[in-house]
Amino acid sequence: MLDAQAAAPHSDWTSEKLTEVILRSGQRAKRVLISNVGGARMGDVAREAVATTWGIQPEFVQSTRAAGGIRNSYPEPAQLGVDRWLAMIGARSLEQGAICVVSVGTAMTIDGVDASGRHLGGLIVPGPDLMVSSLLHNTSEIAQRARQGTTNERVFADNTLGAISQGAEHALAALIVRSVQAMRDELGEAPQLLLTGGACARVERAIGLTYRIVPDLVLRGLAALAK
Repeated sequence: MLDAQAAAPHSDWTSEKLTEVILRSGQRAKRVLISNVGGARMGDVAREAVATTWGIQPEFVQSTRAAGGIRNSYPEPAQLGVDRWLAMIGARSLEQGAICVVSVGTAMTIDGVDASGRHLGGLIVPGPDLMVSSLLHNTSEIAQRARQGTTNERVFADNTLGAISQGAEHALAALIVRSVQAMRDELGEAPQLLLTGGACARVERAIGLTYRIVPDLVLRGLAALAK
C-alpha cells in the first residue's frame, strides 16, 4: 500500500538533508528501492543517507529486458529511462489491456504498450514550460511582446503570452491524440490513456479523449517490482 506522498526540489540536497526530510519522517525500512533520474551525485547522496541511517544498501532499479508484465522494446534495455520503465509497469498493474502512458513534466514522454505487455516504443519532447522557455529565451521579439497577457481555454489567444502558452499545451495534446490514434491503427483497439507527471494538468483539458490521471505511476511501478 502506498502512503501519502509529496514532491520537493532536491537538486542541492546532501545526505544529511535527505535524511532529515525523508528518512526520519517515517518508519524504518527493511528494503529500499530507488528510481534515480537525478544523476550520479543524487544517487550517491541517497545511497549514503540510507546506508548511514538504516544500515542497508538501497537497490537502484534499472530498466531490464522484461519485468512486471512489460517487455522492453529497446535493443539495449538499460538505455530506456527508468522512470518511463516504472511508469509502464505501474500502468500494467492497473490496466490489463493496451495502454498509452504519458508523463508530463520538464519533458513529456509517451510510451505505448499492447495488451500482451509488449512495449511498442515511445516519444520524448519538451514539456510545456520548456517549450515556453525556449521561445522566451531564444526569440527577442516574442519575449518582448510576452511580458504581459493572459491565457484562456480556447485554442487561439488574443495576446502573445497566451499564444505561447496555449500553443505549447495544444501542441502536446495533439501529439498525445496522434499517439493514441497510431496505437489504435496498429493494434485494432484504442488503448487506455494514463497521464502522470507534475504538469499533466497543463495539457489534459486540450486532449479531448477519455483518460485517467495517476499521479504516482512511477511509485506504483516500484511497488509492483518490490512484490
